[in-house]
Amino acid sequence: MGCESIVVVLDASSLRDRSWKEIREVLHGLLLNPGDKLTLLGVLHSVINPLGYKSKVNSNLINPRILEEEIARKKQQFYENLELLRQTTLDKIQLEFQIQAGPSRKVVAVEAAKNLGATWIILDRGMKKDKRYFLKNLSCRISKIRSNNNIDEVRGPIATVGNESLLNKSPDSNGQVSYDEMIPGESWEEHYSSPKDVISKYGQKGEESTEGDIALKGSQIEEEETPLPNSICSVCKNVRPRVAYWHKDFTYAEIYEATQGFSSKNFLSEGGFGHVFSGHLNKYGLKIAVKQHKAASLQGEKEFKSEVEVLSKARHENLVMLLGSCSEGSHRMLVYEYVCNGSLDRHLSKDATKPLTWEKRIKIALGAAKGLEYLHSHNIIHRDMRPSNILITHDYESLLGDFGLAKAQQDSLEDNIVGTLGYLAPEYAETGKVSTKTDVYSFGVVLLQLISGLRTTDKIPHGKSLVGWGRPLLKDKNYPDLIDRRIIDSHDFLQLFWLVRLTETCLCHDPSKRFTMKKVVDILNSIKDGNATCVGDFL
Repeated sequence: MGCESIVVVLDASSLRDRSWKEIREVLHGLLLNPGDKLTLLGVLHSVINPLGYKSKVNSNLINPRILEEEIARKKQQFYENLELLRQTTLDKIQLEFQIQAGPSRKVVAVEAAKNLGATWIILDRGMKKDKRYFLKNLSCRISKIRSNNNIDEVRGPIATVGNESLLNKSPDSNGQVSYDEMIPGESWEEHYSSPKDVISKYGQKGEESTEGDIALKGSQIEEEETPLPNSICSVCKNVRPRVAYWHKDFTYAEIYEATQGFSSKNFLSEGGFGHVFSGHLNKYGLKIAVKQHKAASLQGEKEFKSEVEVLSKARHENLVMLLGSCSEGSHRMLVYEYVCNGSLDRHLSKDATKPLTWEKRIKIALGAAKGLEYLHSHNIIHRDMRPSNILITHDYESLLGDFGLAKAQQDSLEDNIVGTLGYLAPEYAETGKVSTKTDVYSFGVVLLQLISGLRTTDKIPHGKSLVGWGRPLLKDKNYPDLIDRRIIDSHDFLQLFWLVRLTETCLCHDPSKRFTMKKVVDILNSIKDGNATCVGDFL
């Protein structure tokens, strides 16, 4: 057996004395042979907090001198711990360390591992969330360190023929290399995180699902070839309608049957305009959500007609689709596609059984921003942008809902104040003037909630509003007080750095200084991809 080149990838920005003690315990448990090479690779963000995690950082990019000082400090820390390791049985192997920095830790780590000729990568707890990226970009054995300091195999050793890895083997005249050969013990389907991912991409057993492959226009059924992206939830298999246009005039009897007589077990929620029930259209194989408007005022009737008109024209992967409506007798109901994982508001609650991870928060923010950008590009202003109107799937795809207050931009820009307290832009609350920038402000409040985990109804010290509490913290870049305590040890610091700046801009008192939603989407895309250069160009 040849000598191993083991690279332990460490999130250098979060290493503490206790962390080093745990790392030493992990390394002592490795079965290594004389001649093996072990490299401790510390990776840092190129934007870091030079004064330590608990301190504030200036909003300007950290200059190269400060970055060099931080790298030197981390090198000294690595050197000291390296000496401790060399005093033990690990002195039988080659032991080295490296510190590298860049805008994306995972990208830096993969390039370094390739340069080191790694045959085995071990990811510490700060890096294991990026394991899929390492699986995709490296062709070696990969493991991760668990919270109990044990090591779990992510992918086993790659089989070789002679000295050649099968994973790197190119097809030749002797035939193709199958995926099963490339990753021993792991079939093609098992390469995904679970079989549900295969279903999500290809349909059940590799075939396209036929559920919901129907478009309705009035009572006319039409075939539609192109499904919406993310059309099947990989967890619960809920199917989105595969349509470009669907609008049906439902009868009360159809909706009554679909909701099992508006059964209490189908009750979902209650809003300002009525109850919402889930249901199932057996004829089309689709789950639905029915908003039952309260019979009442002229204003309610006007809003109902407005919602039907606006939603029937809006079609985007990040918008809840209106399937039809019912205006039979005194009944006023809207029939939407069903979104399987509830509203963002529920997931931000302190009562949520499992807090949203940082990655999911970024994904939800980006999806909601794309939906809002689509509305603005079609001259539609939402006017009630808040977490309870952001619905999510189990895959954390976000869809904007509740367009009952939506307003066409060409309409009068002065109207009665509608929306929700805590999300209203200052100029809207003061004058009643609405614009796309009022939606941008409300979206900024949502970003603040994703960062802090707080809701506008939570008790804030000194009786402040959420924005009143958050604005000075955003300005001072006071990350420790801003970040949701439930993810304080698992967020991406560089992404937080830029998200704070974006949120501050969205919440500007002057609407002319707020970004358009198109620019917000571009920035969030760059943040998600770890492209600090592009974000810096915007901010």
